Amino acid sequence: MALAVLIISSCPAPGGRIYDAFEGKDKTIPCLLSYKLEDNRMVELAYDEDVTLIDIVIDGVEYRNAPRGTLFSLPVGRVIGRGESIKVYITAEDAAGNSSRAAMTLIGKNTDIPDAVINEVSIKGTGASPDRIELLFLEEGNAAGMIVSDGLPEDAQHSLILPDIAVKPYDMILIYWDSEAESKDPVFNEGSFCYIVDGGSSTTLSGTNGAILLYAESGGRILDGILYSTGSAEAADGWGNSRTRNAALHMMAYGHWHGDAIPSEDVTSSRVIARLPGGQDTDSAEDFFITAARHSTFGLPNEYIPYEGD
Repeated sequence: MALAVLIISSCPAPGGRIYDAFEGKDKTIPCLLSYKLEDNRMVELAYDEDVTLIDIVIDGVEYRNAPRGTLFSLPVGRVIGRGESIKVYITAEDAAGNSSRAAMTLIGKNTDIPDAVINEVSIKGTGASPDRIELLFLEEGNAAGMIVSDGLPEDAQHSLILPDIAVKPYDMILIYWDSEAESKDPVFNEGSFCYIVDGGSSTTLSGTNGAILLYAESGGRILDGILYSTGSAEAADGWGNSRTRNAALHMMAYGHWHGDAIPSEDVTSSRVIARLPGGQDTDSAEDFFITAARHSTFGLPNEYIPYEGD
């Protein structure tokens, strides 16, 4: 900095010129474009130019080597547990001597995500019969970090991150969306468990026009999703509202839904949306029915007792 001030303030001799000592030199600091934790054991970094990593501290351990390049895979030295966080500090320097320092927190991912479907949903809850979402697991795994949301990330009123729960095939998780369950004790039935989770939402589910999405993780793939609507032609192209329409367009574009939404005009607080017994999954309304009044089966396997009309 002192050199720069000297150059700017000095007076040249008659007929002389002032030269910028930094002219033509790279003055831009390196930019960290992306970072992630791969397989809970490697830190992967990408920079916008060739750099040398002159200072590396991962999980409290200082590395002495100074690798060079634009893409880096740095070993953590151990496997990070799901949900566990570590601190990473990196200083990068380019060929011109410009440097930048980055500090980041990385969280261990759940590498044992099980396949699951949305099994039963109450969308017009009351105090006595609240809004609930039931998930049915189709394989062994752990639910930690899976996300249940009432819309796409940009539209959702609420998203729930599921806790660390080990599950096996035909186990369930029952989410009390905007209320607290009277008991959190797991329900045991014929060798399977239903685990109870509070959703923590400050709002109810979106009446009879909406979407519910199940993600493997934050920013991850959609494992399952449902669309339900009264089919009101004058509202959002027949989807009832823009949030439902946006979810429908996204889900259909990526093959997560086919055809019309689940007809929801007959849903009440005691008549709910249920998947056909056995977990049939064709990503369409054909997988679901509206239960007869007071024949929901939350916490237990679904029974086919449909609403037949008044």
